[in-house]
Amino acid sequence: MFEMHNISKAFDAVQALKGACVSVAPGEICALLGANGSGKSTMVKVLAGLVRPDSGEIRIDGKAVRIHNSLDSKKLGIATAFQDLSLIPTMNVLDNIKLNRETVGRFGTIDVKKDRRDVEQLLERFHIKCDPDAYAQTLMPSTQSMLEVAKAVFAQPRLLLLDETTATLHQDEIEVLFSILRELRKQGTAIIYVTHRMKEVAKLCDSAVIMRNGESVCKISGQELADIDQIVFYMTGMYPEKVAAHAAVAQTEGEEREVLLDVRDLKLSPKVRDISLRAYRGEIVGIGGLDGQGQSEFIRMLLGEMQPEAGLIRYRGKDVRFRRPAEAVKNGVGFISGERNREAIFDRRTIAENLFVGRTAKGKLFGYIGKKTMNAFSREAVKTYNIKIGDLGDAASSLSGGNQQKLVVARWIAVMPDLLLLDDPTKGVDIKSRREIHEILRQCARQRNMTVIVSSSDNDELMELAERIYVFYEGKVAALLEGENKTQESLVAEMMGIGKGEVQDNA
Repeated sequence: MFEMHNISKAFDAVQALKGACVSVAPGEICALLGANGSGKSTMVKVLAGLVRPDSGEIRIDGKAVRIHNSLDSKKLGIATAFQDLSLIPTMNVLDNIKLNRETVGRFGTIDVKKDRRDVEQLLERFHIKCDPDAYAQTLMPSTQSMLEVAKAVFAQPRLLLLDETTATLHQDEIEVLFSILRELRKQGTAIIYVTHRMKEVAKLCDSAVIMRNGESVCKISGQELADIDQIVFYMTGMYPEKVAAHAAVAQTEGEEREVLLDVRDLKLSPKVRDISLRAYRGEIVGIGGLDGQGQSEFIRMLLGEMQPEAGLIRYRGKDVRFRRPAEAVKNGVGFISGERNREAIFDRRTIAENLFVGRTAKGKLFGYIGKKTMNAFSREAVKTYNIKIGDLGDAASSLSGGNQQKLVVARWIAVMPDLLLLDDPTKGVDIKSRREIHEILRQCARQRNMTVIVSSSDNDELMELAERIYVFYEGKVAALLEGENKTQESLVAEMMGIGKGEVQDNA
């Protein structure tokens, strides 16, 4: 039995943990749930040896233990797969997995052949199709995430910690992962599973510890795991508002809709082979598909970050080919990325600067920006989009992940784009912030007549948000799902390339 009792931790003035408690038994998969900033990741880091608690006790099999660093954690049989990957980008797959676990042969030399066999078997077990000699940084994000888990499992831990491992995975990869986790459970491995995808909890977990504001609220099991509204209440103190199954703008019968974006036969080797898509004013369009089917490249061609080899982009009634993102922004295009740290947040800049930068991008190159103007704009955005902050002058890095993402959403919506492009916007965002972001996007479509195109690795998100879903498969549109054809079953089948392939647009 692994137990954490009355764990407290403060980072300067921020109290991350307040007497939090978690326990997990051998052969138990326990979900660790909570909104961003609730203390989940800090609890994981305490067990992983990355954070030292100010007070509290950790027990293994009834005996108190001290974890001062990651080496202590590993010696106690704990392995961690982090959301912020621990893979070394410039090291190949084989060396990443075998680092400090090399097989020592005769005369103290490394048994290279044995190491390669071990890694090849591990890759086969996880259905990871990559060369053991490939550098980690050259692999797709979902492949890197699977390797992160494989590396942790390879250590044969007594306790496996998984921190948001499915955030970048698609459905086929998630099923493989779940199958392996169930095998580990049968073998007696204890697993703590951090996730924001509530439906995964009922599907996989035996129990769940719910955290709020650094405290453990309760531990639930059985049928309670399927009651998402009750879980949200434990996480936030409020029951979620009921929303329609899909909140995209429904077309009035017989009404002519204005085509804002019409893309025909777009190509960019090797990922995008032939993509055609149409989006109307005031509509939320979804893009689904397994990872690496051309979704991100398509979004970035619309933005002007990548240049297509062939095809037509007709926007606001004119043929366009933006040469860079700044040109797209000046023409009413906004972009929100799920890769906050890499593509969206200026973490050392203030909250006010991060909010105002979208408006700056639409202005003159050398225009004067007064602090009073920036702060007034930012205060209004914080209030409108319910962003939890300390002070506008605080660094953006001081915010939780969910509030960082709401900041990015607010940045672009505040400048009123005609077309808003989103690439996996709620990846790693808690359920409360996710629902708030969804409602913001619905209001943009309904009230501001904004066109929203959202690519997502979360099928539930696509089903809930989008009126129509274009499914990408091997660089082409495999199907267009709308009306009665827009079902979970159809979406999964088309993503896997085994659907009916209905692509007709009724425009």
